[in-house]
Amino acid sequence: MSDRGIVEAALYSAGRALTVDELVRVTGFDEPVVKEHLRALAREYKKRDSALEVAQIGTRWTMQIRREYTERARPFAPPEIDRDLLKTAALIAYHQPILQSDLFDMIGEKVYEHTKALEDLRLISRKPSGRSLELTTTRYFAEFFGLKSTNREGIRKIMAERAGIVFRGKPAEVEEAAVPEAPPNPSEQPPEAAAPAAAAESPSITTS
Repeated sequence: MSDRGIVEAALYSAGRALTVDELVRVTGFDEPVVKEHLRALAREYKKRDSALEVAQIGTRWTMQIRREYTERARPFAPPEIDRDLLKTAALIAYHQPILQSDLFDMIGEKVYEHTKALEDLRLISRKPSGRSLELTTTRYFAEFFGLKSTNREGIRKIMAERAGIVFRGKPAEVEEAAVPEAPPNPSEQPPEAAAPAAAAESPSITTS
């Protein structure tokens, strides 16, 4: 594993432009080393005539699609999801299966708009459960957010790790085997999960 490869991986994974200071903190390399790797990567991508480029934008560096390829690539780009909706998606993923009425207690009236939007994006499924709806993630949820697991418990664990909280698994007898199938659809980038206090057995996440 090369130092330059680590810087390249950081740019690829970020999905946004990063400052040199951010790269220094993440990689642990000295600032001159990071700058040299960034300049070298920019030269390498230009030399290989790749559809991607490593470019400096002001004081930040990013890995992005070259301008001449953007129109061809646009149909494959994931739909944009605002931060508030991402938080709701993270809540459902972590607490699933969760009743819409319980989610209402967490986020209020916006639950109706958010769950409908997430269902339209094929990220969650809703099915009747008593007087409410039971919410679970779909297989496409994992693909959309780049998760390595499509198992509900696996998704819960990953979301907990991303939120920086202690994961507490469900008892074996109530674990879910797999999430429902969903038709393919263009796919975050992973959300920054945040949530208010949930049930006593679940850790809490503080929203910003």
